Amino acid sequence: MQRSAHLIIVFVSLCAFLSSARAAEDWKQDWEKTAQAAKREGEVAIYGPHNPMYRPLWELFQKSFPGVKINFEPGKGADLTQKILNERRARKYLADLLMGGSSSFVVFPVGALERLQPHLVLPETYDESSWWQKKLWFADAQNQSAVLLSGEVGTRRGSYNTRLLDPNEVQSWWDLLKPRFKGKLGTFDPQTAGGGGETFVFFYNSPALGPRFITRLLTETDILITRHLEQGTDWLGQGKIHFYIGSAQPVVRAKQQGLPVDLLPHPLKEGEIMGGGACCMAMLNRAPHPNAAKLFINWVMSREGQIAWQKYSETNSLRTDIPKDDLPPWGVPQKGVDYFMLSASQNQDPAKVKAMYKVAEEALRKRAQ
Repeated sequence: MQRSAHLIIVFVSLCAFLSSARAAEDWKQDWEKTAQAAKREGEVAIYGPHNPMYRPLWELFQKSFPGVKINFEPGKGADLTQKILNERRARKYLADLLMGGSSSFVVFPVGALERLQPHLVLPETYDESSWWQKKLWFADAQNQSAVLLSGEVGTRRGSYNTRLLDPNEVQSWWDLLKPRFKGKLGTFDPQTAGGGGETFVFFYNSPALGPRFITRLLTETDILITRHLEQGTDWLGQGKIHFYIGSAQPVVRAKQQGLPVDLLPHPLKEGEIMGGGACCMAMLNRAPHPNAAKLFINWVMSREGQIAWQKYSETNSLRTDIPKDDLPPWGVPQKGVDYFMLSASQNQDPAKVKAMYKVAEEALRKRAQ
């Protein structure tokens, strides 16, 4: 009986080994077929935002796959989305992939974006243990197509004038309602996508903040509001305001130029925002170059691709199995911090965003009275 049991164990182990070997051979064959078919197609058509990170990324991809050219159509997210929808109404299927911020993907009808999973060939792309919180994140309403590749941290905590404010005075967003900050705050218009508007989405969804905080912030603090991405940083550098809620990039540039501004160095009590920026990628259905698109998707989600993505975007990749030493300390997710995934599908629900806009609009109307 012992001999029989031993033989059964050996047989089961051998079957498992052979099954694993066949699976490895299957994906390698699939990958080779995809690469060869992509080379025959000759190009992949990508629509995406104007972003300096893309050029070196394209060059690295084309170096790895010299037979596949990237045909890039740059533009603003909303414009590109409308362009694709207009093309499709005219039965023109010109784009393979769309890249950009999470809001670019919520307007597509069901079925217009391909499910990602069937196009993942390399095991390292769909091995969820290699990704943030051991899962793939998506921005589209069906939670299956527009994959998130980036997760910015530290950029939506707010920024401050280093000569006029001790950052330790701000440990909670509620601290901004203290009398000491009246007339000393600024924000990008919360009714505008991007800039400060994304932070207000977090405010709205946070159980510790919610609509009440938005209303009080906008009506009780004499907060200055701008729709110019650079103006808030200018106010901050001039000392006109002490704390600003808005885009981090102008602040980082101003600090490098020697102005007395910086990003808040610590997460706040209510949690941290993990933003996306140009975070996401999706494949369109009826893609004209499906194999080249599949090749690019797998490459950019691979370890090699994400090391390059993180390097050139200077933004934390959601792959957790790559080095993070090319990021500033504040740009790396920390253990024990509660992160609000701003670009995730559940937080990009148009109904919730519209509700936030309504709260902000009513507060600003009340303030103007």
